[in-house]
Amino acid sequence: MADDRKLATGKIPKDVLNRLVLTCLGTPSDRVLKGPKIGEDAALLAMGDRIIIAKANPITGAESKIGWLAVHINANDVAARGGRPLWYLSIILLPENAPESLLETIMNEQHEACCDLGISIVGGHTEAVSGLQKAIVSGFMLGEVSDESKITTDGAQIGDAIILTKGVGIEGTGILASDLRHKLVDHVSEAQLDSAVKFLDMVSVVPEALEATRIGGVHSMHTPTEGGVLNGLLEISEACQLGFTIYQADMPIHDETKAISDALGIDPLKLLSSGSLLICVDPNRTKDIIRGLGKIGVKSNVIGMITHGPCVVIDRDGIERAAGEVLQDELFRILESQ
Repeated sequence: MADDRKLATGKIPKDVLNRLVLTCLGTPSDRVLKGPKIGEDAALLAMGDRIIIAKANPITGAESKIGWLAVHINANDVAARGGRPLWYLSIILLPENAPESLLETIMNEQHEACCDLGISIVGGHTEAVSGLQKAIVSGFMLGEVSDESKITTDGAQIGDAIILTKGVGIEGTGILASDLRHKLVDHVSEAQLDSAVKFLDMVSVVPEALEATRIGGVHSMHTPTEGGVLNGLLEISEACQLGFTIYQADMPIHDETKAISDALGIDPLKLLSSGSLLICVDPNRTKDIIRGLGKIGVKSNVIGMITHGPCVVIDRDGIERAAGEVLQDELFRILESQ
């Protein structure tokens, strides 16, 4: 029996997931190759000589470009399995008395994003809901992959180099610059805010995930979304039951992210980071991956390695500290305080 614990905005804590969610999974199926597990990006289902990848994820923290984000966030997790996203469905919940133009905008955003990635929209549901304060889009993405190309989060191995693409806090930076511009304008330059809003255009990791898979040597890929890069690393650790050592000085952080983080007093390592990709790779293939990603215009950097344990962060002053659990994404903490 669940207690009366009140849940904070954002992801449900791991202990609650383990007690209340992962214990209620319906009828077992031997065709489920990878099912629900903390840290795993998407399900893998056996379908003859191919494997279907299935992923569902809502967009709840953003107000602008939510249709665009819903497509890309779900597509990212399919690509992180080593496969190509192909089919998309969405549930669009609108506030009561919302104008038709809001639905039109969301649908146009989804259509554009799907056209960019070669994805077909194959179904969904739309509804206006009493008591809802803003629109919510919950996406469901399907893709496929061959058995030899599939990648799982728990595939990380001791000694793997950890590569981070693009930087920390990508999506969170864009959302904060867009939704809190009125508060930030006195502390962050107009030019930086304009630039930061465009970070939402960088949320797709499909090209780099597919390129890394093609190059080879990848043991694990994971998209650090809610809870930021730090939580993404902890989810990899949870999935593979190993530790890591990462170096904060090696983590790329955009000037816009730093400026907004300083203005709001937030830790960018714990800021929503869709648009980044964590790649755990055979250290002998690290240069190949970084070079290959560079050729498609994606900057990346080695930020640490997979270890026996524990999970350690070396800060910019060279001081070692334990990587503590991320209880709430900085984006939700800041938005709740407004």
